Amino acid sequence: MSETRGVFSLEDVIEQKAEGDYVALDQVWHSPSGGPEGPNTGYFSPSGSNNQMDKTDFTNDTTAAVPGAALSVARFAMGATGNSTHGYFGGGRIPAAASTMDKTTYASDTTAAVPGAALSTVNYAMGATGTSTHGYFGGGGSPTASTMDKVTYASDTTAAVPGAALSVARYRLTATGNSTHGYFGGGKPGPYSTMDKVTYASDTTAAVPGAALSAARNYLGATGNSTHGYFGGGNPTVSTMDKVTYASDTTAVVSGAALSAARSYMGATGNSTAGYFGAGRNASNNYVSTMDKVTYASDTTAAVPGAALSVARSQLAATSARANALPSAPSSPATRFTDGSGPSPNTGYFGDGIPSLDARMDKTTYASDTTAQVPGASLSVARNNYAATSSATAGYFGGGSPGPKSTMDKVTYASDTTAAVPGAALNLARYNLRATGNLTAGYFGGGDPAVSSMEKVTYASDTTAVVPGANLSGARYGMGATGNSTHGYFGGGTPGPVSTMDKTTYASDTTAQVPGAALSLARYYVSATGNSTHGYFGGGRYPGSPSRVSTMDKTTYASDTTAAVPGAALSSTRSSMGATGNSSFGYFGGGGFPVYSTMDKVTYASDTTAQVPGAALSVARRFVAATGARANGLAIDPPTATPSPSTTGGVPNIL
Repeated sequence: MSETRGVFSLEDVIEQKAEGDYVALDQVWHSPSGGPEGPNTGYFSPSGSNNQMDKTDFTNDTTAAVPGAALSVARFAMGATGNSTHGYFGGGRIPAAASTMDKTTYASDTTAAVPGAALSTVNYAMGATGTSTHGYFGGGGSPTASTMDKVTYASDTTAAVPGAALSVARYRLTATGNSTHGYFGGGKPGPYSTMDKVTYASDTTAAVPGAALSAARNYLGATGNSTHGYFGGGNPTVSTMDKVTYASDTTAVVSGAALSAARSYMGATGNSTAGYFGAGRNASNNYVSTMDKVTYASDTTAAVPGAALSVARSQLAATSARANALPSAPSSPATRFTDGSGPSPNTGYFGDGIPSLDARMDKTTYASDTTAQVPGASLSVARNNYAATSSATAGYFGGGSPGPKSTMDKVTYASDTTAAVPGAALNLARYNLRATGNLTAGYFGGGDPAVSSMEKVTYASDTTAVVPGANLSGARYGMGATGNSTHGYFGGGTPGPVSTMDKTTYASDTTAQVPGAALSLARYYVSATGNSTHGYFGGGRYPGSPSRVSTMDKTTYASDTTAAVPGAALSSTRSSMGATGNSSFGYFGGGGFPVYSTMDKVTYASDTTAQVPGAALSVARRFVAATGARANGLAIDPPTATPSPSTTGGVPNIL
């Protein structure tokens, strides 16, 4: 698609529309309000000789070590804060106090020392918070100090700001805040309940007695959002959670948000909806890896085992691109011009198969390349050899074996629940069929017993009807199917096997062979997915040796041509996989033979494929069906404004 961003003329528009090369109406989005957002992740520092940085993914509550983000030198008892692109870890002990400032780049998960941003003096056990432009590191224990250091992110420089010094010298305190003020609470010696408020506009600090902690303590953790700060745990070892209301500068205990167990010496960070309190020491003074999640809307806290740190540790620091009221989700989401709906979930759903036959449904989260079973989305009846496609909000799984079956199940993405929709049941019970579709309808074609029948599911009414004009060019089953918003492509299959590619035109509900798009190798039990410009047909069975192949064929929709792409071949020879994806990646999961749980990820930009172990299916199985809201070129993933030197920075497909 040409000239889809920057300055454009009416003449350009007329020319491109005539050539069918202009932005489709269902790809026009209203731009969201709000600033750029950082990754929805948090970083928890090492402690002591353990130099391992852990990264918590807030979208799925999982944590993993990121070796490239290790500190420049191992230490503990640091302060940490940052902005939407970088985290800053300052000071600490190794065991002597240090002034070192390390900068973690979120985009690459790498960390390096920035000498110009070193603290004004060697220091440890400070509190730290800040804004999108500056970080504030206050207090410390080398010796006990009231010093406030201010880090300017644009220049990576640090200087003491005497007017912002704490009201009383202390260390082992903690801090959080919003875009206008920082709150520094607790500390040692004492211990203290003191709460100091830093006003960023004037670089001044004053105690706010009404916001003092409910009890004096030190080595607690703190995080928050734009309206409230949460101060949890601490020494003496307690589970207490105090909530600071910024509008009134008051603090109160919120019993329902108490930590899952008493602990101290932890790190805390979060995003606009939840806070994460990680690791520390329990009441027996033992190191733990526990992660507690505070849900702000309900003021409740629960341990999230999947987000536990990779190793138990104490005296750590944490930061995030979305804590301290940093830009997070835009104040209103992007919406599509045609129907006002927002972006659909960036996930894929992989259904049941054999030998499991337990109706299970697995959900793959593309942002983290992880897969987990979602029991609430289990199919209404256990089956295999069925087909699936998707609307913007729900997946449709039809047909299958043993049977054959006509059942149509609908997976509602917002709730991760599945129910049979009798009105959408297939008119002809069958298995080994395939499906694809666009935003309004899904097309289920072929199947065993060998038929050419095409049925159309209309999403708005959850009804299915036979569309004879769209029948496949010949009776067959075991094809691969994918497409874009205007056409569906059904390739391969058996009896044969064949390399035939049929193209279904949605506007006319007609199907015809496209010989130039035939697969490079005749085969069946092939799987397919793609984006708006290309389809990828992977694996399958072939009457030779070996009987299964790893071949990946790429169909170019603009020219109706297909060619093998060796670099995108599957990691192993297999057939009968589930396949789905988004605009950038395709995911091929499971298959046989023997039976696999393997998940392969195809990167469309480079035509390469690699295994992603974390996204493997929950159990090995074949004859799997898969779908997702962003496969098949569905226009439900809003474009990103990407200015270039030759444009004014606008993009005409974002209003």
